[in-house]
Amino acid sequence: MMERMYRKQQQGQCHWSLSLGMVVLLLYSWMVQGLIQQHHHHQQYFRQGNLFYPYDYCCRSVSLFHKQQQQQQQQQRQQPRQLLSIISSSCSSTRCTRSTRKLNSLNSSSNNNSNDAIEPQENNTSISSNQSSSATTTATNLLFKNKSFILSKLTNDQQSILSAMVLVLLDVFFRRIFQKFQIAFPSSLGGCAILLATLLIHGRNNNTNNNNALYNIVQPGATLLAKWLPVFFVPSLVTLPLVGTIGTPTEIAKIMAVIVGGFFFTLWTTSSSILQVAKLTSNKRNNNDNNTEQDETDSDTSVTVVTDLVTPTVQPTPPSPPPFSDTLMKQLRLWAIFTGIAALEGASPAFTSLPARMLTKFQTPVLTGHLAAVTLASFCYGARMPSTFKTVVHPLVTCTTLTWGVLALFGKCTGRTFTTMLHSYKMGHGWNGLSGTGAGDVFLFLLGPAVLSLAVSMYEKRQLVRDNAKEVATGVAVSSIGGLIGTAAMVRWISIIQPSLRVALLSRNITSPLAMAIASILGANSATVSLAVSIVVVTGLIGANFGATLLDKLGIIDPVARGMGIGAAAHGLGTAAFVKEKDAFPFAAISMALTATACTVLVSIPVIKKLVLTIALGGITDGGTVNL
Repeated sequence: MMERMYRKQQQGQCHWSLSLGMVVLLLYSWMVQGLIQQHHHHQQYFRQGNLFYPYDYCCRSVSLFHKQQQQQQQQQRQQPRQLLSIISSSCSSTRCTRSTRKLNSLNSSSNNNSNDAIEPQENNTSISSNQSSSATTTATNLLFKNKSFILSKLTNDQQSILSAMVLVLLDVFFRRIFQKFQIAFPSSLGGCAILLATLLIHGRNNNTNNNNALYNIVQPGATLLAKWLPVFFVPSLVTLPLVGTIGTPTEIAKIMAVIVGGFFFTLWTTSSSILQVAKLTSNKRNNNDNNTEQDETDSDTSVTVVTDLVTPTVQPTPPSPPPFSDTLMKQLRLWAIFTGIAALEGASPAFTSLPARMLTKFQTPVLTGHLAAVTLASFCYGARMPSTFKTVVHPLVTCTTLTWGVLALFGKCTGRTFTTMLHSYKMGHGWNGLSGTGAGDVFLFLLGPAVLSLAVSMYEKRQLVRDNAKEVATGVAVSSIGGLIGTAAMVRWISIIQPSLRVALLSRNITSPLAMAIASILGANSATVSLAVSIVVVTGLIGANFGATLLDKLGIIDPVARGMGIGAAAHGLGTAAFVKEKDAFPFAAISMALTATACTVLVSIPVIKKLVLTIALGGITDGGTVNL
């Protein structure tokens, strides 16, 4: 009996040895085959019978890798010396003695670590201010060279994620600074102003954005956050049923009247004021130079005849790619399916194994990952729908509806109510550890970096603001002051009963991240903030669908007036609808950002805050505290 067991054990070990040997042999043959396919010019080693070619090649590869590392380290050691030569050649001996001494000590320390020492070039003659500024810019770019070198070695997706993480860290830093010094102003907007000022100071001597190293670091992350910006205020729409009943049908009709009337008021007043300023400054852009084009046509008739005889070949425009790739959609669907199965198993475990007990222990983070995947996948699905469908049903509406469906289905499978699932989606505590953070809390947390990234957009359009400073300043002043005071007077005149509804309507034309900040500054609770975001989305949908048609009916053709008007009246959704109008789209983005910033600054001033609340809540309270 013992001998049989021993023989079976030996046979089993023999089978395992044979299997392991076959695997090693297959791996070795696969490695050799790959090396043959990638390096055909080294096949002579095999022809000569050198069976150890892979070992020789690996040795050569390792030596080449060490050589490249040594070259990179040598270049990094030479950077302080290049800085020394630039600064010492751009400064006189009387002003830069102390800086030269410090760099000399830095150079001597680097000489001790390297074999080849480079003597700094000394120049005792003074140079002009232009040469000094260019040398300073070159030195600054050298300081950021290591960061740019690291980013250049990454893929585009990796650069975007790393840059977004930098913006998240900056937002957390500004948030803690504002909390430490008890500053009531929104930290994200304050950080946006600081980042914009830093970008302007750092890029004042650079003609292009590519020469600004700080811009190169934060720009990929800003683009990524702008692409996913609508998702970040989906939680406010998903948790809208927690607000309760808005009121009677008459109250709902009053709310819609304020939204539609306020949109038309802001659109018309902003666009008309810009046209009046353009006329006063003799900047008539509406004529389109008809007389000049007629003169050119009369003076060059021969060219006209030739062009009439030649029939131009119109090439069909290729279809635009979908906003989100098929690969991303597939990954999000798989993520949603697997996390959904794990969340169901954790909510109602059918097994007592160790994985089942682990899923039960980490039930909340698994459910958070599942709901986050559902939200992202449903938004991508809505964004990939045909344009005819998206003009009627916005991707945010599709995302919110599908997320509601998943929450209801998950609650039915686990015996939970729909209200409980809404509380699981957005717990309202911000980041509170793995067991106290919902998917909605994560998305709302990313609103801060998204607001911070607006500095990059305004920095990119700084030249447009300078060229049209009067028109931009007029449009922002009219849209911000008129929007706040006009809406406050309208909600009082139309006699909306609930004070929370009056406060929620005050930020109807402000982009959602800052609309939430304005509602919080005015004393609104979380339910009123969610209602304010919903009103903002409805305003944006109206502007995206009917904004261009209304501007055409009003006879407003000027691109500056059209862009500033739609950006002030319909914020981000209206701006996105004007992407095909190449001349008006940049001004819509400028108007959206500056109007939201100006309104947030205005309501942060105690006197203006009290004035707005007094006008809006007239007949209910005297402008003091009210239960919102």
